[in-house]
Amino acid sequence: MQNLKSNLIAALRRLPLFNELSEEELEVIAERVRRRKYEADEMIFSEGEACHELLIVEAGEVKVFKSAANGREQLIAIERAGNSLAEFPVFDEGRHSSTARAIVSTIVLELPAEHFRKICLQYPKVAIKVIRVLGHRLRHLDGLVEKLSFSTVRGRLIAHLLQLAKDRGPQDGNRVDLELLENNEELAARLGTVRELISRNLGRLHGEGLIEMRRRAVTIPDVKKLQNEMSHE
Repeated sequence: MQNLKSNLIAALRRLPLFNELSEEELEVIAERVRRRKYEADEMIFSEGEACHELLIVEAGEVKVFKSAANGREQLIAIERAGNSLAEFPVFDEGRHSSTARAIVSTIVLELPAEHFRKICLQYPKVAIKVIRVLGHRLRHLDGLVEKLSFSTVRGRLIAHLLQLAKDRGPQDGNRVDLELLENNEELAARLGTVRELISRNLGRLHGEGLIEMRRRAVTIPDVKKLQNEMSHE
């Protein structure tokens, strides 16, 4: 039992929300934390369900998304180790506004919502960090609304490829080699469209020489040329 509590304290200490708290303070929080494991593709919570805990990803990856009545999904975020989930309903005591599913085998720490609200009142530094997280989420959602409202599927796809190129960094002058880790259906969920349009637009970009594709491997032969194409969207 003591080893379990020590492990929880060590896990909490590694989390950005709690890394400035003392050993004694972490010990108080650990008393109410429950660790839970989810297998790949297992549902963590569903849109519309009551929210009773703040969830923090200790290990693994979680897909957060919204679903339409026809089954189409809109990706909201991919949350990884150290990231929290369900901050909004924890504070407004409402229901989950999205769905979360484990992408791979994932370990989640569960902290009762009422207890976490008390922690924020007792430790202002934790509350400030949560406010920053919420601010980041609002900015992300603002950007997502703007993209879905004012950009074409082609424009959103080009922007996504350019972001991947930026993350990958320059490799050979103005040429960048990428690997798409998401299939076309997952890309469609990320970009707010359907798989067929992703396939069609990837094919057109390939036909126009703006990208080269070999299965999931993508080469952008001229990043600047792709950027110029983006300006016309």
